[in-house]
Amino acid sequence: MLKSLNKKYPFNDNLKVNVRSIIAVSLGIFLFLLFFQPFTLRNPDFNNRLILLATFGAITLVLLSIFRLVIPSIFTRAFSEKHWTIGKEILINLLFVIFNSVSFSFFARYVGKIPITFHTEIIMVIISITAASVLVVTNQMYLLRRMAEVLSNGNQDEENGENDSIASSEIEFESENKTEYFQVFAEQLIVVRSASNYVEVIYRDNEKVYKKLIRNTMQYTEKLFTAHPEMIRCHRSCIVNKNYIRKVERKANGLALHMFDYPQEIKVSRQYILKVKEALKVK
Repeated sequence: MLKSLNKKYPFNDNLKVNVRSIIAVSLGIFLFLLFFQPFTLRNPDFNNRLILLATFGAITLVLLSIFRLVIPSIFTRAFSEKHWTIGKEILINLLFVIFNSVSFSFFARYVGKIPITFHTEIIMVIISITAASVLVVTNQMYLLRRMAEVLSNGNQDEENGENDSIASSEIEFESENKTEYFQVFAEQLIVVRSASNYVEVIYRDNEKVYKKLIRNTMQYTEKLFTAHPEMIRCHRSCIVNKNYIRKVERKANGLALHMFDYPQEIKVSRQYILKVKEALKVK
C-alpha cells in the first residue's frame, strides 16, 4: 500500500487545461443545483435564488483555483513531476473535498438560510467528491492524449525510416530497496551518471532540465536501455542519449561529447570508444 502511494504521479501543470477544467466543473455545479434543486431555498425571488446557486459554483471555482493553480505555482518543487506522487494527489483532493464541503455548509446555513440536515451534508460531500473526480479524470485524459501524441510521432518517424528517432516508451527507474520509483520517457533523457551509491538522471521536461537521484547501480540502469539504442554507454560512470549530442570533439586522449542542455563535457573512455563511434557513425 505504501509503495503504491509513493509511486510517481504526473501532475498536470498546463495552465490552459487547468483553467478550462476548473471553470467547466464550477459551471456544472451551478447547472446541477439549478435544474435538480437538491437544496430547499427559502428565498422567493428567482434572481436571488440564481445568485445563491451561482455562489456555490463560485466557491468551488475559488477553492479549485487555490489548490490547483495558486499553491502549485508557489510550491513548484513539491508539485513538479519528479516529486509528485499518488499519495500527494489523494491528499490534495481530500483537502479540497473537506474545504469545499465545509464552505458549502457555512454558506448554505448563514447566507442561504438552508436547513442543514444529514441528507443535505451528504449531498454537499458528494458534489465536492464529484468535482474533484471530474477534474482528475479530465487531467488524466489530457496527459494520455499528450502521451499518445508522443508515441504517435515516434511511430511515424519509425515508419519513415528515421532510425535515429527518439524512442517514446516510458522507462521506470527503481531503487534497490524497491521503495522509490521514477518514470520518464526515453525521449526526455539527456544523461545518466553514476553518483557514488546513486544514479543521477538528468532529463528535460516542459523546456526545463531536472535532476533526479535514485539509489541503484549503473549496471542495473544500463539493462533498462536494452530496447533503446539511442542510449549509449560512453564511460563506466556515464550513459548519454545520442539525440542530445551537440558536438563530438577529438582530443589527444580520445573523444569528448558536448550535449544540449548539459553544460559539462563528457569524456569517452577507451573501453567504449568503438561502440560510441559505431553508434554515432564517426570514423
